[in-house]
Amino acid sequence: MEKINLVTLREKPKNSNGGYVFDHSEAYRHLRTNIEFSAFNSDINVLVVTSANAAEGKSTTSANLAVVMASHRQRVLLIDCDLRIPDIHRLFHLSNVHGLSDALLNFKTEGFNVLKYVQQIKHPNIANDLYVMPSGPNVPNPAEMLSSKRFREFIDFLKLRFDMIIMDGPPVLPVPDAIPVGLAADGMLFCVASEQTKKEHAKVALTQCKRAGINVIGTCVTMIKEERNSYYSYYYNTVQNKTLGQQLKQRKKKVRKEDKKIKPNV
Repeated sequence: MEKINLVTLREKPKNSNGGYVFDHSEAYRHLRTNIEFSAFNSDINVLVVTSANAAEGKSTTSANLAVVMASHRQRVLLIDCDLRIPDIHRLFHLSNVHGLSDALLNFKTEGFNVLKYVQQIKHPNIANDLYVMPSGPNVPNPAEMLSSKRFREFIDFLKLRFDMIIMDGPPVLPVPDAIPVGLAADGMLFCVASEQTKKEHAKVALTQCKRAGINVIGTCVTMIKEERNSYYSYYYNTVQNKTLGQQLKQRKKKVRKEDKKIKPNV
C-alpha cells in the first residue's frame, strides 16, 4: 500500500522550514461537494470523467475523486473505461490482467462474480470500501464494445452492487468511445487542462457530448501550476511565502521605517 502516491492518500506535506503547505486533497473534496450539490434534484450514482484530448488530467481526477468519494459512500467502484490507453492501474500500481474488457466478454446477468475483475484498495485514509476495475486485456474493437447493449446492461448490473461508480472515460475528440460511455452514466465531468486545452477543442468536445444527450454536470480545471494559484503556492507558518494581506502589511511597515529615517531639510 505504500506504493500508492495519489494526492488524497498522502500525508499533509511540509516545506523545508517545517510549515505545512496547502493540502491538495481539499481541492478534490470541494469537487466532490460540488458534484453532490449538482445532483440535488437527481441522483448521480454513475459519473464519467473525460476531457477533450488525452493527457489533460482526467485519470488523475478520476482516481482522486474515487478516493474522496469512498469517505462518503459505503462501496465505491472506479472503472478504467479507456481501453486504448489505460492509466488507472498504473496510478494504483495494480495488475491489469483482468478488468473491464474480459468482464464484458464473460458477463451474464445471473451468476456473474464481479469480484474476479476488481481489486480492493485498502489504506488507512480510505474509510469505506474502494474497488478498482482496470481496463483489462487489449481488445481490437473498443468502440464497438463500449457502445454495445451489453456494456449498458453491465453498468446497470454494477449500480445494484455499488453505491457510487466513477468511470475514467476516453477522451472525446481522438476516438468515438467517450460518447457511449457518457450515455451509460448519470452525469459527465469534463476536465480542462490549464494552459494546455485549446478553447476550440473544449467547445467542440462539449458540443458533441451535449448533442448526444449526455448530462454534462460541470467542468474541472486540472494541471494548474502551483506558483500561479494562491491557494496552492503559499505556505503556512513560514516567512518566505506569505499571503497577499501579510505582504501588504509588511510593505506598509517597511515604508513607515524608511519615512522615519528621512530627516527634514532645515
